[in-house]
Amino acid sequence: MTRLYLRSSVAAGHPGARGDGLDKRLLQAAEGGDAHAQCNLGILYSNGLDDNEHAVEGKKSEAVKWLLAAADQGLLYAQLRLAEVYADKPDIAGSHTIACGWFLLAAKRLRGIHLHRAQSGYERIASHLSQGQIDQARRFVRDWAAKPAEPSVASTPSRNTN
Repeated sequence: MTRLYLRSSVAAGHPGARGDGLDKRLLQAAEGGDAHAQCNLGILYSNGLDDNEHAVEGKKSEAVKWLLAAADQGLLYAQLRLAEVYADKPDIAGSHTIACGWFLLAAKRLRGIHLHRAQSGYERIASHLSQGQIDQARRFVRDWAAKPAEPSVASTPSRNTN
């Protein structure tokens, strides 16, 4: 399958932009299970800007949906971005505990600046959590690493998109 990457405001649905069908192909690829396309859609929705810095309507629930789909497939950058989205939310329904879990999971295999982002994000959020919440985040990492690879985008209560 060809990987599609965002390259214009057209893909973001910028008003008045005329497209070459990239936005439709990106969505189709994401819906077809392409982790990179899912990650790109998640980033698009979480940023509120497309890659040409045109404003688009940010949709955090859509961002979480697509980033979670890519993160569940093991895409490291999607795991990091998902953690950042959860960390930026108010800590409702344990979103900061979930963020810590994704930061820890991503940090296990990231390198360089992305590893630093994951570690810094974890430290920033974990400093406001109880030991029980930190233990829960660590269990998430342990359980995630132990689960068999799944082709589907199953979500568990600890990975909810709300």
